[in-house]
Amino acid sequence: MTYPEAVQDLVRAGAGAGVPIALAPPGQAVNRDIFGDALAQEIEATGYLAGAELPWVVEELYLYSLEELAERQAGYRYDAATGEASTGWDASHYVIADWTANPISIGTDGAIHYARHGQGNWTYALIAPNLPAFFNLLATWLRYFIVERGGNLFNDNFEIDDPTRNTLRDMIRTTTGLDDPDAALALLVGE
Repeated sequence: MTYPEAVQDLVRAGAGAGVPIALAPPGQAVNRDIFGDALAQEIEATGYLAGAELPWVVEELYLYSLEELAERQAGYRYDAATGEASTGWDASHYVIADWTANPISIGTDGAIHYARHGQGNWTYALIAPNLPAFFNLLATWLRYFIVERGGNLFNDNFEIDDPTRNTLRDMIRTTTGLDDPDAALALLVGE
């Protein structure tokens, strides 16, 4: 799936799930250090998300707008108090979203990773090979979690059962092409 197709599909999925996701108009300058030349050109031509809050199992997933990206690096890439580069943060990663302050970043290779804060060091788990695959995963998530499941993955014992986990694993493999869906599964189910 191309970037324009993926971002438009995410906007449509949001509309179908009753989740407002707006696309900022094309033409905004895009930081090529974050997205690379080819993707930055596609974003400039198509537009980028105007920021969004997606329903999650617990709390929301925050997708940052282009305008927010620089300030949202604080606490990850650099110390918010001093402005100095954070020790332990891989400088090749830029935060584009977060769930409960757990960053979702894009690497200079274009891959999307998930990390958990408070672990003593940052470990970047691959959740999508690129931004279009990540947006495709989020669109599919909205259709499944909100539309199909009514915003609830839990059974009567307040557990996410194996059939639901297997459905999510298949969904991740299909939308991202990843052989190992466990990191993306952990993000989706809030683990």
